[in-house]
Amino acid sequence: MDGMNRMDGMTGMTGYYSAPTNWVWALIGFLVVTGISIALVNWLLRKILKVERKKLFAPSSNYVNGRHEKVDGYFRWGGAGIALFAYFASIEHGPTIPLVVIMAIGAIQELYTAYMEKRHSDNPNDYKYTLLQLLTGGVIVITCLFAFFPDFVELML
Repeated sequence: MDGMNRMDGMTGMTGYYSAPTNWVWALIGFLVVTGISIALVNWLLRKILKVERKKLFAPSSNYVNGRHEKVDGYFRWGGAGIALFAYFASIEHGPTIPLVVIMAIGAIQELYTAYMEKRHSDNPNDYKYTLLQLLTGGVIVITCLFAFFPDFVELML
């Protein structure tokens, strides 16, 4: 019998196709639970602070002024370049360094948004919502990482 069609008697799986797929279900669970949790917490924060929801596909309405939009563009494109550099510089060490770089740049970008909202926004609670969203989103992501990928968290630490 051909080696490709031979069945493994112990597992009932084809010999060459016995890769574990449990991580796919953990990834789906992580994405669903994290997404729903962040959406619910953000909805609750918007209701408590009486902040309008930002439009998803209308980025020009999400900035308080032209300078904010310009600097945010620098963060996005500069962050992408730095993340690519970090990826290629640490290719043999795994995804840890680029992941940390992306998270750090995103946090700095959100802190700048909160600063601009505090200085120039019409609603005095906009910056509070941005800071609380950053904090609660980070806690939710880290908690879900611990819950769904304990091995990955050990690797990161």
